[in-house]
Amino acid sequence: MSKRLTDGNTKATFVPAISSITAPTVAELTDASIVVLENTVTDDGLKVDFDEGTVAGNVLASTQDFESPGRSKAQIELTYYRDSTTSADRMWSVMTRGTQGFLVVRRGVTADTAYAASQKVEVYQVTCGERRPLAPERESYEKVTLKLYASGTYNLESTVA
Repeated sequence: MSKRLTDGNTKATFVPAISSITAPTVAELTDASIVVLENTVTDDGLKVDFDEGTVAGNVLASTQDFESPGRSKAQIELTYYRDSTTSADRMWSVMTRGTQGFLVVRRGVTADTAYAASQKVEVYQVTCGERRPLAPERESYEKVTLKLYASGTYNLESTVA
């Protein structure tokens, strides 16, 4: 069995507009207005979790409990480094509270490989929360945490068109 390595093999992009979350286009994912995240987000700073509700399906005739998956909710948080040059500090300047867009994540392909048709990506429609500067640490760079609120549909198996 050959396991997929995560080091250097995750690409993340904030995209202002996508017409179809199931089939984002290469043009949308590479537009000048995107924010490239993989060179700013810390190596452990891409956190995508899911909270799932439970639907009870108990019946009177049974002595057992039954359940099914209910609604799911994406919970996304990014931790990133600030940059000392304004032009390179795009996460800070673009992804401000209330900014809407899409988080696109591609896994299993070298991060410096450009988006291409037929690649699998995750697409989350999000609204940016408040940027939260983290406490200073000894021998560290300035870091910020940003919560992205799932504000629309998401798809974990989108195919780049």
